[in-house]
Amino acid sequence: MMSLSLPTARRGAFIVASFALSTLITALFIRAYEGYISPESMLLSGAIASGKWAIQILNGMLLLGEKRWLYISELATTCLIGSLTLLPYAIFSGGAGFFFGSLGVSILTMGIVICLRLSHVWLSWHWKALWFILLACAVTLQLTVVFDIL
Repeated sequence: MMSLSLPTARRGAFIVASFALSTLITALFIRAYEGYISPESMLLSGAIASGKWAIQILNGMLLLGEKRWLYISELATTCLIGSLTLLPYAIFSGGAGFFFGSLGVSILTMGIVICLRLSHVWLSWHWKALWFILLACAVTLQLTVVFDIL
């Protein structure tokens, strides 16, 4: 039976805790906004956001070999930082401008963070590009399917 080393166990615990806390904060953020037309649209919004992260994790698991856990921990950090920027809205609520402004700040923050962190660990630009491509897909789905804006 194979046992995990302490650094690996810590990294795993960090990844799980980061994504769990991010999921909780994102759920609070979604719940605070009154612009959703139904509970189903709220669930769809959360599923789109979660799906973006799941696709990245799966790609990292399948394609990165020894660097997979490093990549996934960088994703977890980025996700957590982005979610934390949503807390003011989740706590204080507000109108559509505050909601979409909060999303904009979160996206901008995560974009900067992912670029810096992936450069720091010497992962190729392809992984940054994947993050931005999936972000564009998620935003497009949110605006078309969830909010019927586009």
